[in-house]
Amino acid sequence: MREFTMKSRLRLTLAQIEITPWIEKNLEKILQCIERAQGKVILFPELALTGYQAFTPSINSQIIMALKEIQKKAGDKLILLGAPRIQGKNLYNAYYTITSEGYQIFAEKEILFPGLDDLSGFSKGGRRRLLFLDHSKWGIVICFELRSPEAIRSWLREGIDGLMVPAQWPESRIEHFKTLLQARAIESQIFVIGINGVGKIGDKRLGGCSSVIDPFGSEVLSLKDEEALGEINLDLNYPSLPYPLRTPLFKTPKLRSIDELLEIAEKRRKKGQIMVFTNGCFDLLHAGHVDYLQKARKLGDFLIVGLNSDLSVSKLKGIYRPINPQELRIEVLSALECVDYIILFDEETPENLIKALKPDILVKGADWKEEEIVGASLVKSYGGKVVRIEFSYDISTSKIIEKIRKI
Repeated sequence: MREFTMKSRLRLTLAQIEITPWIEKNLEKILQCIERAQGKVILFPELALTGYQAFTPSINSQIIMALKEIQKKAGDKLILLGAPRIQGKNLYNAYYTITSEGYQIFAEKEILFPGLDDLSGFSKGGRRRLLFLDHSKWGIVICFELRSPEAIRSWLREGIDGLMVPAQWPESRIEHFKTLLQARAIESQIFVIGINGVGKIGDKRLGGCSSVIDPFGSEVLSLKDEEALGEINLDLNYPSLPYPLRTPLFKTPKLRSIDELLEIAEKRRKKGQIMVFTNGCFDLLHAGHVDYLQKARKLGDFLIVGLNSDLSVSKLKGIYRPINPQELRIEVLSALECVDYIILFDEETPENLIKALKPDILVKGADWKEEEIVGASLVKSYGGKVVRIEFSYDISTSKIIEKIRKI
């Protein structure tokens, strides 16, 4: 394992600014902040360049010109700033790193805030990377993503030292922002930097209260609810905590009955969560299966896999199938993080399961025409979606069996 020595201090400036829908006004303020900032790293809020607004394609050239203006002003500083990214017909809520040498994407917001990001035309982002600052590693979540512990845990696997949270968090829920910043620092034993805006989104006031939290959960820098530059020489060499950070693996049963799933689904849907359903035999689990199931899970908040029982598989594929009995297929599927629940069915199709569960999103492979997908018309009748997923691998259980036979 590679060891490195951290520099003792990281000079940061938190630029808590009022964000407006006018690029020219925001850009002027951003350039002023860069001029005044003492830090070598300057953090601005989410969408600091544009704010939330009704974006049009013509804004793309304005954004690019503004990013180049910031680049010219950067000098020896690193600027971190939120601005939209437009690619083709898609719009992404992005966060950039900008130096005198250029600018690039640090992250795109993946967990969109309903009623704001979607209404502004943003699509789910998929890009994010580590940021290395003086031998320390930093991850990022953008605003609403702070509410997802899973988003932070994914960064912990990278061995991050800190987390950056650019936001436009409303005043009405500012205590949530402050509490979550502290909680993420304590539970992960990392530094957390929250950089919020002030001003308004429509008629909603932003709450400010940007801060830096150390791994003990203490505020080492805090701002109020007005425009301000927060300056800090962040000491990265904090003393060891008196307790270890444990990341245990809990094995939970994923095979459920229909009654259990109906109860679970009801409670999860009350929290606004989206159910995804797919089905299959998953006899000899391979890379194509895993890729398919991961893509299905990313469409919502929990994935239910309808698994053909041994009886069902034999009806469909003959008496010599499945190769692996249902108990073993359940065990292997249960080991996949992307699979939340499994339910067996004896029929040749999962039609009865789909009728009972009423998934929000029904998923099948792109080799199926929509009119051939069992349950498709039902799901669409109540406003659900049918998604056909393209395969990334030219592989199947039948091909594996045929290859083995040739040995």
